[in-house]
Amino acid sequence: MFFLPPEVQLDVFKYLNFNQLFSVKQTNFYFRNLISKYERELARMEFFELSIISENEKCRSYTEIENKLGNFEFTLNNQLRKRWQQAIDKAIPLFLNKYGSGLLLYMKTFVDEGSRCYILKLPTFPRNIDEMIIVRCCLEQLFNCAFKYAYFDKCIFNLQIIDILFDNYHKTIPPPQFHVQKSYLFASNIFASNIYLLPTSVLNFSLNNLSIFESLNIDFTNIRITKKYTNILFNILINGGNKFPKICLTSFMLKKLYEMIMEYIQTTSTDCSKMVAFIKLNCVSLPNFKLNERAENIEIGQGNNASKYTKYQIANYYNPKLRFSICNNVWSSSASFYIQIKKMKE
Repeated sequence: MFFLPPEVQLDVFKYLNFNQLFSVKQTNFYFRNLISKYERELARMEFFELSIISENEKCRSYTEIENKLGNFEFTLNNQLRKRWQQAIDKAIPLFLNKYGSGLLLYMKTFVDEGSRCYILKLPTFPRNIDEMIIVRCCLEQLFNCAFKYAYFDKCIFNLQIIDILFDNYHKTIPPPQFHVQKSYLFASNIFASNIYLLPTSVLNFSLNNLSIFESLNIDFTNIRITKKYTNILFNILINGGNKFPKICLTSFMLKKLYEMIMEYIQTTSTDCSKMVAFIKLNCVSLPNFKLNERAENIEIGQGNNASKYTKYQIANYYNPKLRFSICNNVWSSSASFYIQIKKMKE
């Protein structure tokens, strides 16, 4: 193995799972440094779930992860130490949340004998440099894991502190991110203990610190969707295709966003290559829904739970090869829709 060039060694490592890689890292400094250098390209430790919970939400049976200070593999120079001390003095929080302090990171995985739950307690307000180092090292380990589901219920990590901890991470490509198959976020307008949690914070966290492999789901039920938020969401939907395979939004105030999307795919743009391929809007109120006059391949039927669906296809006015599949589903007892908009392959 030592006689192989580094690029061949890396190709071999790509066939190993996380536990095998961890064993190889323990053999010598050379392999440890090589695997650490290319760990973003190699297998990750997998968990079923990641969420941020309060103290009273933790399960009865869990393993608490020790977060004591140990060796760390980054350079804490004087400039970074100064930035960290300023963050400590200003009491910049690690979390933006509705709970205040007393938060825990909750992780679940499945093994042969059943599920295992892990709890990691990090300070909401790091009090000294040692605690900043601990938070940085713990986050770095989490960024190197993979999660099937991630739930952020009115509680997210603060982008400002991540930027400080990782020394202007936005200058790096890619930035430090949680690698998640499906992520669920619940937005809120909250101001508690001098901590703001706004819808824009949730959106910025999703854009910057989540790497989504299947779907991003955001619930805005308790939020008034203003023109500002509508425009932000619209921009994400028409430009976020490379980052998000599917986006699902929930709110009773998405009618304007729906109208903007429909206008965009039909007459505004002839190139929707950057658009999210699968968009789902939940709880949209369309009391006077009328089938688009340019609809093709129309299918009307009964769905589950006494719902009625209308499926159809529509082509871009200027580029007929650019087609979309639309499904409107309404419950007979109300005017609430869910709407699916899918890009069709040419």
